[in-house]
Amino acid sequence: MEVRRLRKQVLLKKGIAGLLSIGMLLGSVIPTAAQETSSQSAFETKLQERMQETQMQSEELTSETESETVKTQSQETQTETSAQESEVIPSEESSSASQAETSEVQTEPPTQTEIQSEPQTQETVQTSSEADSVEETQENETEYSTEEFTEEESTEEEFTEEESTEEETTEEAELEGVEESFYANASLNADSKVYSGWKKDSSEIVTLPAGSYVYITSVVCVEEEPRWAHVIFDINEYCYEGYIPFEVLSVSYDANLMAADETQAFPADYQSALNALHQAHPNWVFKPVYVGDTFDYAVGQQMAVASRALVSTYYNECFRSMLDRDYNWQTNTWKQWEPGWAGASEETVRYYMDPRNFLNENDIFMFESLIYEKYQTQGAVEAALANTFMSNAKVPGAEYTYAWLFCWVGEKYNINPVALASRVRQEQGAGTSDLISGKYAGYEGLYNYFNIQATGSSRDQIVQNGLKEAKTGSTMMLPDGTVSSGSWDTPTKALIGGSLKFANLYILKNQNTLYAQKFDYDGQYNGKYWHQYMTNIMAPYSEGNQVRRSYTNSGQLGNSFVFLIPVYEERPVSSPKPQERKNQNSCLKSLTVNDQEVITAFDKTQKDFYYSVGEKTVYANIRVKTASSSATLKFSNIGSMSHKVEVSTITVTAEDGTQTQYRLFVGCGVTIEQGFFDGFDVNSYRKRYPKLEKAYGNDIDAYYEHYFLTGKKAGWDGTKGDFAEDNDDIDKTSTIYKGVDYAPVFDAKYYLNRYSDLKSAFGNDYAAALKHFVDYGIGEGRRASESFDVTLYKANYPDLQELFGDDNTKYVDHYLDYGINEGRCANRRILNGISVASDGKKYYYKNDQVDTSYTGFAAYQGKKYYVLGGTVSNYTGLTLYEGTWYDLNAGAVNTQYTGLVKYNGNWYYVEKGILNWNYTGLTKYYSTWYYVYKGMLNWGYTGLTNYGGTWYYVSGGKLNQSYTGLVKYNGIWYYVEKGILDWKYTGLTNYYGTWYYVYNSILNWKYTGLVNYGGTWYYIQSGRLNWEYTSLVKHSDGAWYYVEKGSLNWNYNGLVEYYGTLYRIQNGYLNWGYSGRIWYNGKWYKIVKGVAQKD
Repeated sequence: MEVRRLRKQVLLKKGIAGLLSIGMLLGSVIPTAAQETSSQSAFETKLQERMQETQMQSEELTSETESETVKTQSQETQTETSAQESEVIPSEESSSASQAETSEVQTEPPTQTEIQSEPQTQETVQTSSEADSVEETQENETEYSTEEFTEEESTEEEFTEEESTEEETTEEAELEGVEESFYANASLNADSKVYSGWKKDSSEIVTLPAGSYVYITSVVCVEEEPRWAHVIFDINEYCYEGYIPFEVLSVSYDANLMAADETQAFPADYQSALNALHQAHPNWVFKPVYVGDTFDYAVGQQMAVASRALVSTYYNECFRSMLDRDYNWQTNTWKQWEPGWAGASEETVRYYMDPRNFLNENDIFMFESLIYEKYQTQGAVEAALANTFMSNAKVPGAEYTYAWLFCWVGEKYNINPVALASRVRQEQGAGTSDLISGKYAGYEGLYNYFNIQATGSSRDQIVQNGLKEAKTGSTMMLPDGTVSSGSWDTPTKALIGGSLKFANLYILKNQNTLYAQKFDYDGQYNGKYWHQYMTNIMAPYSEGNQVRRSYTNSGQLGNSFVFLIPVYEERPVSSPKPQERKNQNSCLKSLTVNDQEVITAFDKTQKDFYYSVGEKTVYANIRVKTASSSATLKFSNIGSMSHKVEVSTITVTAEDGTQTQYRLFVGCGVTIEQGFFDGFDVNSYRKRYPKLEKAYGNDIDAYYEHYFLTGKKAGWDGTKGDFAEDNDDIDKTSTIYKGVDYAPVFDAKYYLNRYSDLKSAFGNDYAAALKHFVDYGIGEGRRASESFDVTLYKANYPDLQELFGDDNTKYVDHYLDYGINEGRCANRRILNGISVASDGKKYYYKNDQVDTSYTGFAAYQGKKYYVLGGTVSNYTGLTLYEGTWYDLNAGAVNTQYTGLVKYNGNWYYVEKGILNWNYTGLTKYYSTWYYVYKGMLNWGYTGLTNYGGTWYYVSGGKLNQSYTGLVKYNGIWYYVEKGILDWKYTGLTNYYGTWYYVYNSILNWKYTGLVNYGGTWYYIQSGRLNWEYTSLVKHSDGAWYYVEKGSLNWNYNGLVEYYGTLYRIQNGYLNWGYSGRIWYNGKWYKIVKGVAQKD
């Protein structure tokens, strides 16, 4: 039985070599679907114990190992002799206390002096399989892989005389195989076929290539040895299940899902709510999942794609998006991406995406881990199905209920059955959908309970797409034990197949909460945020509430639930829920003049409209329609035509009170250029030029006419200004000095308020201020108007600098005479480089124009941004520019980051934002260390690597701190303990059934002699423990000892023949001092000084 146990450990080691706890690559630790329960199988318990023994002790690349010291029978000595230790061999009494040591052995027959004879022939211990253990070549060794060691090996596993038993035949294994539940993620280390069962008559389903990922739901054990694994997987999103040889799997297993609560590991803005939940429910476990992205970025990704986040039109319009893609301002209608579903507003997305809004009794279950637990009973599932067509009802065509089937699927495939039931309830509602009727024309007899792929712009399209998925179907095992492959042509197949696909595409890809299935923050499935099960932005909230009600109604709230709660970077103070509002559309839908439509192309941003009538027109018939029927209208100055320019004002008030003012400019006998009056404020114009107000009074159209015919050409300022003081003193507000009108560059009030020294000297004497400006202020570079700054004007135009140098007066004169008409800019710095435009995006400018010809990098606010065709990229990831790869974060080079970055399915090593092709070594990514070769993560590498002066063991591209054993590197075998080569270990180690001698962590092929290991002395021949050897061995102390089947036999007393001579052995020791007679094998022998002579 002991040998069997050791054989099992060897096979387990083959199957789970390189076990590592699963962690997030873009966040914190995320548990796998495997979870410890109170009733584990024998295999699961054994594997879990193995995992606990080999689990990483810390995240840091540090570990200590101790080697045993050599102890003698009566003293401790240590002498170096040709790279190996020797010492006096201990006596029988002290052998049990001795620790591992080495010794030298002579192979010639023993005499009191020296007896020369032929050296003993070297023997190599081999297994009974075709492949040998570590074979010596000319260099005394050869490289081999774990595949060489098969289950048929019968190498000695323990330091005993007992031989290992022969392996059972396939038929015997089938008869005695036991299938046990076991849940874990795994990948294939070799190509393998998948079968419909594990017995010999099973058919082949498909062949999976090495590297494929599968999910284990059970294992078939023979004499507690895992032979087969039942797995589920998908190929091109087609779901399969079947059996695969266990030996081709590398298993990832996380035994710590139910570890201690991590409430205090959350940020402060989470802790108050979580602490309250923790106090109310001490058994609940809260785990943070650090996403690694800012909250704004995550929201932006959710909003980036139309129809990614939808909301029912049943809800108030405050929840709906007003973006042009989602809402038609002209018709006052929302685009329905699916019947009855509109795009969600950013405010809505923020509210439902902020985890902090749902850390309460009712909503927390949107974060519940969706793996199977024993407390997810049939009663809890029935509670989830209450008041639906599935409540206490049998599945059509079956003798079992919906609740029973959900529980069967959940337990078999490690999926939360309550979540499955709640999902179907959410998708099917009253149960009248054509997707589950089996009667839809053209798709009769097909069912799709989970609405998988049921999307489209019409109801028929939705149903047809969903039933096409049902027709494709999947491979699954049915409750009666049969295997079904193909269409979902029964409700049972649709429920099982949909559950498996739901699990395989989401739960088993770390989208293992309702929240994660919607928002996809993990990114394990080809990137973040796109792989979303549902478009309904409220689905995690509503389904989570349903799950909680199910647990409440079935009395399950005291269980140890695990909640995986995402934590984003740079979170806002809060993300409030949208408040109900009335319609806010204040757009014009139609505007006609004399029955001619003015709005030829609808633009909700257009506020000014232009139209021309004949010179002799005396009245214009104007009609207006609003986009929203709930909006109201107000008109001013409508109809009469008494000026060259007539302006009508139209004010639209939306239902929610939003007001928008529109202007209609009608040219009477003249054509007004579109946009002519952009930025023109009539009230400021009349206040800025009192002489106009004196001339025109309240005739508003006259001011417009003046600006159109004269003012704009003359450079008169028509922009909005501050004229709180009503002063009719024309002389005080005059801008003319010595015959020059400085109005475009001088505003007396602005000038005085800007400079306190002038305000103190002149008070409100505007004329004095103007005189000072012309005589002194211009030369001093003072600014006297919002529209003109001589310093900016000078800096903007190098051509003027060449002409005028530092003569500010010439710059002012040039602006008044030429600059205004040339459209030169004098009130702001002309844009060069990166700047943020009115649309919120960053662009690269050259001379105030976006330089679409520029591609490269440019600095902005301390960061280095990547510009592509004049637009600053918002890309996050690697990008190539002039032969160098840069790591971008929202367009900026991530100079603060050093680590791994994923690009096109591969991982690369980035150092301070630049891909370093020269780097080879280890790098830490979250809690796992990975091996990088020439800048790229090398998943195929298994071996040693030096990092910081220490050698570490890498398995499949990851640092394996769980591994202890031999590793071949550059032709030499080294001993690694818990992933680290520490150069201190000397002793024996077992490698695939064979024991080898290691000296200072290097396998010593040249050593032959005795070694103490665990209190027993063993015979080593050319670096291997020789279980077949029975004879005398000379130790370095000069004494000869009796070895029987590889180990020193302290209990033996008698004669031993060695090279034709019999020697007297007492208690395993050749006693040279003994003389006398001894009866042996029916004869008396005379012993003279330990050597036997015939009597």
